[in-house]
Amino acid sequence: MPSYGLLTNPSIELISEITKIYDLNFDYVEICIESPEGNPDIINKKNNKDIIKKSLEKFKQKPIAHTAYWIDLASGYDYIRQAWILEALREIKTARRLGIDLINFHANINGMFYGEKRKIVLDNMIKSLREIVSQAKKHEVDVMLENVPLSKGIHSLSEFKYIIDNVNGLFVHLDIPHAFTSGGMSSVIDYIHTFGDKIIHIHWHDNHGQKDEHLPIGEGFIDHKMAIKTLKDIGYDKTITLEVFTNSNDAKSSADKLKAMW
Repeated sequence: MPSYGLLTNPSIELISEITKIYDLNFDYVEICIESPEGNPDIINKKNNKDIIKKSLEKFKQKPIAHTAYWIDLASGYDYIRQAWILEALREIKTARRLGIDLINFHANINGMFYGEKRKIVLDNMIKSLREIVSQAKKHEVDVMLENVPLSKGIHSLSEFKYIIDNVNGLFVHLDIPHAFTSGGMSSVIDYIHTFGDKIIHIHWHDNHGQKDEHLPIGEGFIDHKMAIKTLKDIGYDKTITLEVFTNSNDAKSSADKLKAMW
């Protein structure tokens, strides 16, 4: 049986978010290392860091780190790409100081890269992630890549697979509703079957298949029972974060619905 967690809101003071998630009886916290409140400059202040770390120790399971979706590891501007790598390494060190050993980055792309030009940003993402994964290992942190929703970003299975296949030690963070926007339930099932035991973490919410809505479970068109059956077929029993953005009570009831269906 998987464990269920909730993502902190980076606009709200972090310790209060952790307390709220604990009071909702989630198994773990997914820490959003993202400005304004999740900025490493704030987290790494000694008093903050010590209080945060102690607050996280109350949970049944280790926390997970989540970075900003708009980090541009595929940038066509090499100076900017290198700067994002440095920031990614700072966020990995920040996560480790909190006792976290799993962090995500997103398959995001900015700019007019289409057709044959697409390979430029895919290869840039691979170069960035190779360096990040290598450095993260020195800090005993695993790195995972999250698929993004239907967009100019890397949401198609073939492009996502190209990156995963070319970065040793990189894990898959499967966002099921993001995959759903890319091609319905067939896309969700293909993602699960393609990556199997490389899937180390999951995000779950709901949408109507056209865009990323972050709705409570049951308010969109996703066949959650089918997704659960497919995950059970591959023996998935790791972590599931409810990325429901309506309110925290909706996130809690959504977790309860998934548990009842599992």
